[in-house]
Amino acid sequence: MFNCMENPSCSFNILVVLFCFSLLSPVIANVDYYEILKVSRSASQKEIRQAFKKLAVSEHPDKKTDDPNAHEKFLKITRAYEVLKDDKLRKKFDTYGEDGLKEDFHGGHHYESWSFYQDEFGIYDDDPEIITLSLSDFEQSVEGTEDIWFINYYSPHCSHCHHLAPVWREVARQLDGVLRIGAVNCQDDWNLCRMQGIRSYPTLMLYPVRERYKGERSTEALIKYALANVQANVFTLYPSNFKSETTERNLPWLINYCSGDGDCLSSNTELKVATMLESLVNVGTVNCDRHSSLCSKMGASDGVYFYKLGEVEKDKGMAISSLVAQEVAHEVLLQLPDVTLLNEEQLQNIRHENEENTAWVVHFFDKDEVNLELRKIPSLLEDENIHVGRVDCRILQNECHQLHIFKMPTFVLFKSSGGHEIYYGRTTAHDVAAFAKESVKASLEALGPNDFPHRVVDSQDPWFVDFFAPWCPPCMRLLPEFRKASKSYGKTISFGSVDCTVHQGLCTQYNIRSYPTTIFYNRSTPHHYHGQHRAQDMIDFIEDTLHPSVEQLTPDNFHSKVNQRGQNEIWVVDFFAPWCGPCQQLAPEWRKLSKMFKSNKNVHIADIDCKKHRSLCQQEGVHSYPTMRLYPLSGSSLFESYNGWNRDVQSLHAWVYEFLPSKVVTLRSSSFHSKVINSKQPWIVDFYASWCGHCQIFKPQFEQVAAKLEGIVHAGKVDCEVEFQICQQYGISAYPSVRLFTGSKHYKNGYDIDSQDAEEIIDIVNSRLQKKKSKKHDEF
Repeated sequence: MFNCMENPSCSFNILVVLFCFSLLSPVIANVDYYEILKVSRSASQKEIRQAFKKLAVSEHPDKKTDDPNAHEKFLKITRAYEVLKDDKLRKKFDTYGEDGLKEDFHGGHHYESWSFYQDEFGIYDDDPEIITLSLSDFEQSVEGTEDIWFINYYSPHCSHCHHLAPVWREVARQLDGVLRIGAVNCQDDWNLCRMQGIRSYPTLMLYPVRERYKGERSTEALIKYALANVQANVFTLYPSNFKSETTERNLPWLINYCSGDGDCLSSNTELKVATMLESLVNVGTVNCDRHSSLCSKMGASDGVYFYKLGEVEKDKGMAISSLVAQEVAHEVLLQLPDVTLLNEEQLQNIRHENEENTAWVVHFFDKDEVNLELRKIPSLLEDENIHVGRVDCRILQNECHQLHIFKMPTFVLFKSSGGHEIYYGRTTAHDVAAFAKESVKASLEALGPNDFPHRVVDSQDPWFVDFFAPWCPPCMRLLPEFRKASKSYGKTISFGSVDCTVHQGLCTQYNIRSYPTTIFYNRSTPHHYHGQHRAQDMIDFIEDTLHPSVEQLTPDNFHSKVNQRGQNEIWVVDFFAPWCGPCQQLAPEWRKLSKMFKSNKNVHIADIDCKKHRSLCQQEGVHSYPTMRLYPLSGSSLFESYNGWNRDVQSLHAWVYEFLPSKVVTLRSSSFHSKVINSKQPWIVDFYASWCGHCQIFKPQFEQVAAKLEGIVHAGKVDCEVEFQICQQYGISAYPSVRLFTGSKHYKNGYDIDSQDAEEIIDIVNSRLQKKKSKKHDEF
């Protein structure tokens, strides 16, 4: 078990190490892995893979036969790649340098042949239509949305995977813009593949329905299957509904007039186009062989025509020159209005005055390009009262610099209540729109140097601040959860985020050494968050900080509260140091433990800050952290130390229950039959083994059962290690096992209760006893 040790020399060393850590460049590292791979510190996973492949092909020992050091050089390249491709290892390297990896990483000693890197490594990395997904990408873009994804899980060593590759590329090309085509390299991201239940390669999965494709692996079959899961509408038009449909639906129209021998869109292409133009344009089809009069009336026997809103009339349509779905969509999007270009005055009004009291999504750019995809954004936000605009940073340079926007394109959500949030994600209309819909409901805003310290740190209002880097995958996973947490507090707590790649000096000033670092400033006092990156955990942390569930002990009250405790009191104390990593990991579990005993007035969960109260901790003989002690009911100053390996709340809960008065009777072989089997009163019995971890965790649950059923049933326990004959006689083969003995002649072996939840066990017992009572009444 790791403990942080406190002594004068150790404290000095810790301070020196902390001082030596730099924010973005680990100076204690002997090597810089980013420099070895020739990538920036903000490189994406795809950029890291591509850089490694390039070096693997050019620097491989198979190609450097004249260099005696080629093997050692290539091992460094391999090690650099294996560290930077892993989110957790990369964070440790960024924070502590190579020394931070010594205990956790022993890879980088083996590599593949040159031909593997040339022909098999990263099969889809160079395909623009296929998105290679890492675990963090998957959690954000697949699990975090309702978008349709078709994903290929493969291994570069799998021959069938390579055989499928050209087919998968063609599927991606034909479905580009219709749905998302992904690929996961299960050799690199084995944990993601394991979590998704992937056991063979290639495996094709459709999301969000999580359906495994089992059909023929041809281009036609795969496209047919994917399109069957698309929800877009293609309206069938004929003389009786043509006028009503084209006038009542409030969108422009794209109509496919099709005769047997003419040039028109296939049904699959119609569906693709309808999906790509969903919410922007209605797509309809007319069979000119069946409804020749309608086609003649519209002046079209075959072909595809685009009609502006309210202008579905003869000679008003614009002929589309292509029958390829992506090209048709491109031509139609060119006819739609571009997003409004904002001038300086308009931008200033949105930022500072917001006279319209409306939220705005603003696209900041610095070069001329026709990004038709972004023209979809206004329609996707039409029902959200969010306006959309564009800003040319070549013209409004000062305004862009004031907002610290240096990377293009950038999307910013300006909130009607003031403040703004910056989008960090893929530049697609659906992704930007989804961000805007979430951000506009949240109380999260981007912060910069002008907000520190007066507005945040020195404020009497509470602030929860996330310091992050956009290239850090854990940071990108935390942001949406941080945003969710902000919704729970409305105006009572302010939430902010600081991009440390933009505001490096600010983050250095506030001692931010790793990402993400999340701090709750409560009336200027900083509280570092060390829990899970989930919204509910962060909400619990805020509540615990504002309304502490753990009692804080000091030299002034330790003796009177702990050493002079009442005869019926138990004190459970965590001696900790704020700089101690294991202490930080224990803190959220300790808070949960306190809540578990909230209703028990005789059990007190407390802690002592040994950095602040060092003399008290030394006086109590505490020299390592965390140290957990339980002061039992005896009323003396003797204590019991927690020496368990697991420091989760269930294990701690079970430990405390060991010292509480028990309503559960220990049953022996000599008395089991007389007390239980021959009893006229019902018994509930816990059969356990002393070595069984689940049994220890279950013990508090069973104690609750005994307490709540007191007077209704007797509660007992049997240690099957000691009383093995009883357990063998009654067929106990798993631990813990719970049985209800009701004195029934027909069920002398008792009723199995297949649950380890106290409330559920109580319901089952009450139900069983009620049935027995009813049966006796019926017999009478």
